[in-house]
Amino acid sequence: MELLIVVSIIALLGAAVLALLNPMFQIKKSWDSKRKGELATLNKVLEDWYNDKQCYPTPSEICYDGPNSPCHICGSKSSSPNFSPYLPQLPCDPQSTTKQYLYQVDNNTCPSWYRIYTTLSNTADPVIVSVGCQFGCGPAPDFSYNYGVSSPNIGLEGSLTACLTSGSCGDYCSSIGKSCSSGTVFESYSDTNCQDYLGFCNGPFCCSQNPIDVQVKSYKCFCQ
Repeated sequence: MELLIVVSIIALLGAAVLALLNPMFQIKKSWDSKRKGELATLNKVLEDWYNDKQCYPTPSEICYDGPNSPCHICGSKSSSPNFSPYLPQLPCDPQSTTKQYLYQVDNNTCPSWYRIYTTLSNTADPVIVSVGCQFGCGPAPDFSYNYGVSSPNIGLEGSLTACLTSGSCGDYCSSIGKSCSSGTVFESYSDTNCQDYLGFCNGPFCCSQNPIDVQVKSYKCFCQ
């Protein structure tokens, strides 16, 4: 029993030392916790807004740099709109001088869906994979974000490179529970990681490393 107590104390001391030795990691975790919390709050209050108005907020009603989509949310900006009674003040990315919350809707008059994107500082956070942003999310063609929330009737827009020996981008996106918005053929090559029916790899040219035959094509698939 005493040995277990000693081991536990050593483990706790080790964790404390690691935290002290890597303070930047703790700061990044704090930033990301704030981002996730604020986007979760927006996700909720935007549904309240929709229930009241049968539209989601237009860019000019939620962004400081509207009136067109996509735009950016930051309540500390002087041009940020008043969002009361839903929120006393709109949130702002904790690194707002370099990063911003991006707001995207389908139209600027009565949006029927929305997406809000951000960039987590800890790029190894497993939540990035769970929301489907491991290869980038956000408006095409940049897909420069790695986390986000959306209205219930649409998912996040992500960039996925599918290397298919048969089938199509539609097959691949369907296999991961998404729909294919577009696909582009790059090269008639594949590498060893792309020879399964629905394999994937990272980057638009990942399948052009090792020529196999002209029947194997590399696809850039946009799944959402």
